[in-house]
Amino acid sequence: MKTRILTPLILTGLSMLAVGVLAASLLIPTPTPDGLAAAVSPDTTTASRQAFADERTVEASFETSPERSVTSRATGTVSETLCEPGHTVESGSRLLSVDGRPIIALHTGTPLYREIGAGDTGPDVLALQQELARLGYNAEGSGVYGWRTASGVNQLLKHVGELNPDGRIGPADVAWIPESAITPTQCVAGLNSSLTDGDEIMKTGGQLTAVTFPAPANLREGKRTFTLFGVTTGLAKDGIGKTDVRITDQKFLDQVRSSDGYKTTLADQGGKKPTATLALEQPVDAIKVPPSAITGQNGTRACVSPDGKRAVPVTVIGSALGATLIQPEQNGAVIGKVVLGHRLDGVQCPAAEVK
Repeated sequence: MKTRILTPLILTGLSMLAVGVLAASLLIPTPTPDGLAAAVSPDTTTASRQAFADERTVEASFETSPERSVTSRATGTVSETLCEPGHTVESGSRLLSVDGRPIIALHTGTPLYREIGAGDTGPDVLALQQELARLGYNAEGSGVYGWRTASGVNQLLKHVGELNPDGRIGPADVAWIPESAITPTQCVAGLNSSLTDGDEIMKTGGQLTAVTFPAPANLREGKRTFTLFGVTTGLAKDGIGKTDVRITDQKFLDQVRSSDGYKTTLADQGGKKPTATLALEQPVDAIKVPPSAITGQNGTRACVSPDGKRAVPVTVIGSALGATLIQPEQNGAVIGKVVLGHRLDGVQCPAAEVK
C-alpha cells in the first residue's frame, strides 16, 4: 500500500525538477562559441620592413635598320661563299669568290663605279683612301691615286687571298656594303650559282638597333634595370627623362635578338607589344603599414602616429599588396607600433597644413 502511494509522489517530484531545469536553461544565456564571436578591430599594429624596388611594367617597342640588298659586279660562278645569315661581315674581308677570284666586302663613302689605278683622281679615289687608312693600309688621303694607295690596295688584295695584285681595283673586285660592318639576313648567291653584273648576293638590314619604352611617371630616383625577355641591362640614374627611353647597348640588343621572346614577337601578326620590367638597381629599405595608419596625406607627404597624439612625418614611396610603403622624413627616426583609424582623429600632421 505504501509503495503505491510513494510512486506517484516520486514521479511528480521528478517532473517538477525537469520543469525547473528547463526554465533555468531558458533564463540563463548560452555563451557564444569563440569562432562565432564578433571580431574586434585592433587600433594599433606593428610596422614591418620591406625592400622596395619601385618596379614598373612598361611596353617595349623595337627599332630596326632598313632592309637592303648587296649586289656584285662580278661575272662567273660562285666558287666559295663565306656569307652566313646572322654572322657579321666586316669591311675589308673576303665575302665570296667568283671563278676563284676573291670578292671583297668594302664600305666606302662613294662606291667604286670604275676601275681605278695610279694617277686617277676623284671622290671615289678619296673614299677608297679613307677606308684603306681606316683598315690600317697605306694611302695618301689626297684624292689622287699615288704609289701609297697602290701599295695599300695590294695589301688589301693579298689579305683576302689575291695572289698577284697589280695595284688597281674596280667594281668587279668588291661588293659595296652600306656600313663598315653588316649582318646578312639572307645569303642569295649560293655555291656554284652563276652571277652576272649587278646580281644580288645577300640581303641585310632588319636588324635590331634600339629598344624603346615610354618613361613612367613619378619614378623614384636611382639607377635602374630594364628586363625584357629575361635579358637585363642597366640604365643610368639620369637615363630616364619624361619622354620615351631609347636603349642602344649592342650587347643587350644582341641578347634580345637571340631570345625566343623576340622571335615570337616578330612572328606575331597581331602586333601586340611585349612588356618589360623597370626596377631600381638597389632596392630601398621601406616601412610597411596599413593604409589606415596614414593621416594628413598631401601628395607624397603624410604622417603616422605611435600613440594617437604625436605625429611622425613620413614620405609615401609606394604600395604593395594592400599596404602602404613609407620612409620617415627625419634620419634616424624609428617607426615601430602605429595607431590606426579613429585613433588618428586628433593627430595634427604638418603635411596636411602645407597648401
